Amino acid sequence: MGHQRRSKPQEQKRRLVLVGGGGQNHSILAVNPISFTLLLEACMQAMRHGSQQRQWHRRALWAATVGVLAGTAVLPLALQAQVATSNSVPALQTGAPPETPAQQLADKADLFMHYSLMGDQKLAGDFGLAILNASPTPVQALHAFESAANGRNIGEILLRNEQNHSLRAVSLKIAKLLEKGHIILARNPDRIRTAIAHMGDSPRAYVVSRHRLAAAGEFAMPFFMEDLNNPSDSALYPTIIQMMNNLGKPLLNPMVQAINTPNEAQRIQLINVLGNIGYRQALPYLKQIAESAGHDAQLRSAAEMAMAKIAGPSEIKMPASKLFVQLAWEYFTNAPSVAANHPAEATNPVWYYDSGLHNVVGVPVPTAIWSDVMTMRACEAALQLDHTNARAISLWLAADLRREVDLPAGASDPTHPAGTPDAHYYAVAAGPVYLNPVLQIALAQHDSPLILKTIAALQATGGVAGLVGKGEGQTPLMAALAYPDTQVRFAAASALAMANPEMKFDGAYRVTPVLGEAVAQTAKPAAILVDPNPQNRNRIKAFLRDHYTVYDAAHLSSAVALARRAPYVGLVVVPGGMSADHLIQLASTDFRLAYAPVLVTGDAVDLSKLALRYVGQVEFAPVAKTGNAGDFDTALGKIMNRLGISPVSADQAKAFSLEACSLLKSIAVNRGSIYDINTAIPALVQGIGNSDASVVIASAGVLGQVRNPEAQLALAKAALMDSSAPAATREALFLSLAASARNVGDHLSSGSIDRLIHVAASEPDLAVRSAAATALGALNVPSNQASELIRSQIH
Repeated sequence: MGHQRRSKPQEQKRRLVLVGGGGQNHSILAVNPISFTLLLEACMQAMRHGSQQRQWHRRALWAATVGVLAGTAVLPLALQAQVATSNSVPALQTGAPPETPAQQLADKADLFMHYSLMGDQKLAGDFGLAILNASPTPVQALHAFESAANGRNIGEILLRNEQNHSLRAVSLKIAKLLEKGHIILARNPDRIRTAIAHMGDSPRAYVVSRHRLAAAGEFAMPFFMEDLNNPSDSALYPTIIQMMNNLGKPLLNPMVQAINTPNEAQRIQLINVLGNIGYRQALPYLKQIAESAGHDAQLRSAAEMAMAKIAGPSEIKMPASKLFVQLAWEYFTNAPSVAANHPAEATNPVWYYDSGLHNVVGVPVPTAIWSDVMTMRACEAALQLDHTNARAISLWLAADLRREVDLPAGASDPTHPAGTPDAHYYAVAAGPVYLNPVLQIALAQHDSPLILKTIAALQATGGVAGLVGKGEGQTPLMAALAYPDTQVRFAAASALAMANPEMKFDGAYRVTPVLGEAVAQTAKPAAILVDPNPQNRNRIKAFLRDHYTVYDAAHLSSAVALARRAPYVGLVVVPGGMSADHLIQLASTDFRLAYAPVLVTGDAVDLSKLALRYVGQVEFAPVAKTGNAGDFDTALGKIMNRLGISPVSADQAKAFSLEACSLLKSIAVNRGSIYDINTAIPALVQGIGNSDASVVIASAGVLGQVRNPEAQLALAKAALMDSSAPAATREALFLSLAASARNVGDHLSSGSIDRLIHVAASEPDLAVRSAAATALGALNVPSNQASELIRSQIH
């Protein structure tokens, strides 16, 4: 058997590139691995040469030296040993030409990737920061990493680093920089034009061009049109059409606008491409051509053939106006098939055909409103074909209102020129006929901001008929009374209270309790807690008490009974299974439970099963029964996010309370109101115990007008109980007690009357004493209180 002759040690020679500050090559040493003394001397010389450089350069040098000594180093390209052919050991060489900035950046990228793969987080982080501190442009950074990759997967390295706490931040910044570089490079006009110009040179050139044009995506379309409009490029036409077919869906948005070209031959070619791409998004545009008598038979035939490739006979028979509304709904609901091509980018283009340029033009709009703008455009196309299309009007209004909600702070909508009326203008002009469907859409989409804007427009223009209809069946505004968002419920109740209808309607019984709930916004909401295990129930109750008044029991029915006087229920915690199913049944009759967020408890291993079991209950979320306060907050947050509910601030809560009191007072004063003011008494009683004097005074004002002895007893208790309350508050309570006495007579006990006489006789504050005397007189008690008051002032 033969064998390979081992190389003699003196023949195993390497040269080590020593990198100093800024990535410059300071020294090159040819070294025999067994000559430790010589290598160490060279290493130290290089260290002295770079003594003012960064610590990470020195560490990189030492790492390289140790690896070379071992003969097994895996070095980055910037430090990689090169095999020498000389048998002698050359002397140390200096004065190598300095690297260009691009080479320096590539060296840093190389070292960043190397130490990331080697697991040296400190060095990887240092080189990552060095890259960012160099402030390269996105394209420069991309070129540096691509030139240094040497077979390494840049994306995988960055993704792995993002899982590492110490490298996450720097890797995310580098990834974002490189992604921006990809985008800039892919959409560079010269690069796109070059790819189009050379794609017919050879099969290989076509593949390369297709790769580049696919990266450009929809932004390649204007350049395709540019060449299609140029007769001198006619030899490229077939290749351009082939490339369009290959690129497919990303070209749809500009292409459906490009078919507005006056060039009939070009239109037919583009129509054929749309048919070959095969997405339903093109249907309304094709149908618009097919049903237009103004187009020639060949063009209409091409459109019909393209539609046949995309959809079935029943859909093809639909008029273009309805197809546009169908497309608009897909945009509005963010259907994946019509979603923006670049959802992670700040803007996405909305395409128009410019007849002056004979080309398509992309207008960048904030991505957050892109689907709203596209919905509006599809509705506008529908209305151009059928101005009576009510569905198109309502959907346009919904998208316009939502567009204002979705527009990021500080951003603008270039499709909405300055001076154009706002969405509210169009909404109030349209009126309730079109706004009620908008509200129905908003409720179904669980979009609280859109609901609130729609209710505001309805309230401004609806009137009784527009808000409640004929009182038969439920209108969207009535449905909003049971919506999970407090702000929505209050807005709906406020609108219905102000409308003051004469005839009862479905859900009228909910208006005053919801207004009462608004009064109670400044206090803790009720939480119903059910858990058969008393120890665990007490544990959960302990952290819920920070934010709720907790009514707890082992069984749901008992807990609900305890909370019967609570103005509103802000949370229900109930075990999954029979208890949660029972809650769903109770919610059909107890409207407080219909909108309360529900945390369904269970074993941690069963949470996925619970989520699946109650997937249809949007206000439900599973949580481990052994969870802590943070777990419960997280689960509740999921419900709030799902329903688009924003927390009510302290200022909002106070404003709700005061406005609700004003509306309730109007209802109480109106003896012919269809609304039952008595259902708001629990909330108003809670209101006169509030820490905010303005809420106390407003609540007392309502109770004074309520014709119910319960209201009088609550007022007397509040007025007589706390003599340390502010004088203005006590005065208001006594005056409200007087109003109650005028409305319902005297229902106080003799003990309360005696205390009232005492205040009226001896209270130091004259305003409070006068108010107490007014209440005493209004009660018209048989005792001779007048004589007592007269005698009390005799000295």
